[in-house]
Amino acid sequence: MSTRAHLSDPQSVSRRAFLGTGAVVAVGSLSGCLARGPFLRDEVTEAVTATFAPADVQEIRVVNAIGDATVRAVNTDEIGVRVLKRSVAGARGLEDITVQIGVEGDVLTVETTLDDDATWFTRSSPGTDVSITVPQGTAGPIVSSISSRLGNVALFDTRGDTVARTNLGDVTAARADGYLTLESELGTILADDVAGLDRVRTELGQIKVDLAGLRTDVEIGTQMGDVVVGIAETLDLDVVAESNAGVDSDLPLTGVQSGGGRVSGRLNAGGSRVHVFSDVGDVSLRTIRGE
Repeated sequence: MSTRAHLSDPQSVSRRAFLGTGAVVAVGSLSGCLARGPFLRDEVTEAVTATFAPADVQEIRVVNAIGDATVRAVNTDEIGVRVLKRSVAGARGLEDITVQIGVEGDVLTVETTLDDDATWFTRSSPGTDVSITVPQGTAGPIVSSISSRLGNVALFDTRGDTVARTNLGDVTAARADGYLTLESELGTILADDVAGLDRVRTELGQIKVDLAGLRTDVEIGTQMGDVVVGIAETLDLDVVAESNAGVDSDLPLTGVQSGGGRVSGRLNAGGSRVHVFSDVGDVSLRTIRGE
C-alpha cells in the first residue's frame, strides 16, 4: 500500500595525558609539517595509545572535546585506544589538550578536554581524534556512550545500548547490536543494520535509518532536512509521520488516516508509537522485507 500526504536533526604520559592502571601505554613522538594555509602555521600531531585486556573492561564511555570519535569491533584479542592530538600552532597547541584514559569498576573511560582559553577557532586550533577497537561479539565490552562537541561520531559492529551524540557533526551506526539513541544538533544521522532504535534526532540535517526493533515509543526527526526510515515489515507498531513538505509511505498500514502533511496507521497488530517528522523536508517510510 502506498500512501502520500501533502500540506495545501607509565601513569602520567606526554604533556597532558593521564592513564589508569592496567593499560599498556605508548606516546607517539611529535610529527610536524608547515601548514599551507593563509597563516603558514606549524602543524603538529601527537598520538597517545593504550591497550587493555577484554577481561578488565565490561563497558566503554567516550567523551571527546573537538574531533571525531569512533568505536569499531574488529578481529582482535585486546581493546585498543588511540587518541591523536592535533594543533596548527606548533607544540604549544598540544599543551591545551588533556587526555584521560582509565578503567574504574570495569568501565573504560576515554575523555579529552581543552583548556578554557583554547577553542577550535583560536590561536592553537587544538583537536583530538579518538579511535577505539574492541573484540567482535560477546568477547568485546558494551559501548554505553560516545560523544563529541565538534566532530563526527561512529559505531561499527559494536554491542550494547548506546547513546551517540555530537553537537556539530554526523552520527553513523552500522551493524550495532543494541538499542541506540542517535543525536546531533547539526549533522546527518545514518543507521543501518542495527538491532533497534530508541531515539533519532538532529536539529539541522538529514536522517536515513533502518528500524528493525523497538522497545518503547520512538521519535525520529529533524527540524530541517529529509528523513528516510526503513521499517521491518514484521514489527507491531503504530506510525505517525508528519512533514510540511510531504509524507510518502509504502508500509502495509491499516486504519490509515492521511491529510494535511500527516500520515498515521497501524502496522500488523500495532503497539509502540513511531513518530517520524521533519519541519522542513520530505518524510519517506519504506518497508524492510525479510529475506
